[in-house]
Formats: sequence, C-alpha cells, structure tokens
Amino acid sequence: MKKHGTNQEPLPKLDFNVTNRCNFRCIHCCFRSGETLLDEFSIEKIKEVLRNFKELGGQRIDVTGGEPLMRKDIAEIIKIGKKIGLKIELVTNASLLTDRKLKLFKKLGLDAVAISLDGSSYKIYRKIRPVSRETYSKIVSNIKKCVKLGFYTKVNTVVFNSNLDDLVNINELCIKWEVNEHGFYYFTPVGRGTANLSEVVDPSKWLKIIRSDLYKRKDKIKLSIETPVLESNLTKNLNIFCYLKNPWHLQILPDGNVYPCAIMAFYNKPCGNLYSQTLKEIWYDKKLWDSTYYRKNILPLLKKFGSCVYFNKTFKQLIRNRKFKFICPMCKYKTEDLYEKTQ
Repeated sequence: MKKHGTNQEPLPKLDFNVTNRCNFRCIHCCFRSGETLLDEFSIEKIKEVLRNFKELGGQRIDVTGGEPLMRKDIAEIIKIGKKIGLKIELVTNASLLTDRKLKLFKKLGLDAVAISLDGSSYKIYRKIRPVSRETYSKIVSNIKKCVKLGFYTKVNTVVFNSNLDDLVNINELCIKWEVNEHGFYYFTPVGRGTANLSEVVDPSKWLKIIRSDLYKRKDKIKLSIETPVLESNLTKNLNIFCYLKNPWHLQILPDGNVYPCAIMAFYNKPCGNLYSQTLKEIWYDKKLWDSTYYRKNILPLLKKFGSCVYFNKTFKQLIRNRKFKFICPMCKYKTEDLYEKTQ
C-alpha cells in the first residue's frame, strides 16, 4: 500500500495498554503502573481502534497494562477483538485470574496468556514484585491452569541481579508445567526502574548464562531471549534490542498516545493521539515516516551498525559506574553525527 508518497507495510502487531491501573508495584515497571493514573478508552473507542487495526492488516494484539484484569470489561475487549478476527494475547501478572474468568476467556477464544514469573520461589519473586506468599502461590496455580485449559501459555521473566542465579530453576518449572514458551527480558531501568540501577545485570554474565545454560534447553521448551549483547561484538558494543529495528509495530497507552516503542513515552513524543486522530491517520501520517524523531534516522543507523549505538554508550556507562542517563536515538542528530557522538 502507498500513502503520502511512502511505501508502507501493513501494521501486523499492536501492544495495547488498556489501563495503567495495577495491583502490583513491581520494582522495574517502566510505566509506574498503579501510581501514575491515565485516562482509559471507552469500550466503543477500543472497538473503533481494533477495527482500524484490522483494516491496516492487523493480525495480533497484546492486551496489556498496567494490569489489564483491573478493567471490569476485559472480557468484552477480548470478545470484540476475536469477533473482528484478531489473535489476542493477554499479558498479566495472573493474580486476578479466577476459574470463572479463565473459562470465560477460553469460551471467547482468547489465544494466549503471558504471565510474569521472575522467581522459582516466593523469596526471590517478592524482591521484584512485592506481594504476599498467598498471591505468589495463586500465580503459580494459574500458570498451571492456563496450560491445562489449552491456552498458549508463555511465562515472561525479567532478568535482574536478584534472580540471575535462579533463571534455570524458573525454566525447569516451565518445562515441568509444560508451558509453551519461556521469554527472558533484559531489565532496562526506566520508569520505576531508575531507582533500582543495582539490579542491572552485567551483559557478560547474562551472555554466559545464555551460552552455558539456556541455549542447551531450547529443545525442551520454546525460548525467546532478549539480550543487549551480540556474541560477535561483546567487547565493542552492547547491542540493545529495539522495536524500531522492526518498525511494523505500535504501542498505545491509555491516554490515547501512540508510540513506535514504549521507550518514547518517557520523552512525551507520541506520533499521534487516538482522541484526535484515528489509528489509520496516524499510521499513514507522513510525519511518522519522515520525521527525524522516528524512522528517518534510526533505521539507517540500525542497518549500518547493527544496533543502537546510543543505547550502547548509555549501557556501557551504566555497567562501569552505575550512573544511568537514559537517551534514545530518536533525536535531532543525523545518523553520522549520532554515531560520532557515541564513540
């Protein structure tokens, strides 16, 4: 399809933060969910957004938050998405799941459930997500129930210094419970995470665990591993994962702001707002594709250097002296200038 002189692909993937309310206060939450409240879409507005998304070639939506189960109409959101013909993954801490909700979600056709689990024991888990022992037990139970009911079940684990030695144990539990997929995500200290810089793992340690422990387990369970390190480039750059390397993706926050990645929310530089524009208008907006804030400079940078060099410098400084000044390369610099400034 071609709009505004720009050849564009469809928009297959959408992360939809339907609320910023949350019953947890996780130490790494990038959106400070539960303490920073945002407006929320009405069910009619959500229906409009999802229809627009489908018309843009949309295939999959991750319903997330905050904690999406804080919305009483979450089942209606799932129902709308499935009726439109979308694959839907519910991203949740699983503490508010009940047998009734799970059976209803199954009946509605929910495709997948992604549940956060950052510790194989309550002692480790509570360091990251401060909850009661009873809540932890309920989360574990709900993971097993999701598997039993036939949902595609994924466990998401954020990698911290607090749980670095526990990752294999968590993976063992996932295999034991017959979870479909286990995802590992490198802790990026933004939002609430800025107060927990000591939890950032040395990339060389993370890489060692990937090499020695995790890759050998890939035949037992599907693994998705996010790492800021490329093995061939360990001593030169810390290659940070960035959604903009695969630009066919958008993130929607409850206040209506739309971003090409969640990180841009911290700079208050949305590429549009759904209260004043439709998703189609935002996706086809010439400014989104030509602006220096977005893909005009970042994509050549990623293509040329294979990673986000500004992130690399930021993380190098963090590892060396535990000082973190978060900078994203969606900035005023031209590609060449940006690269020179990071050397």
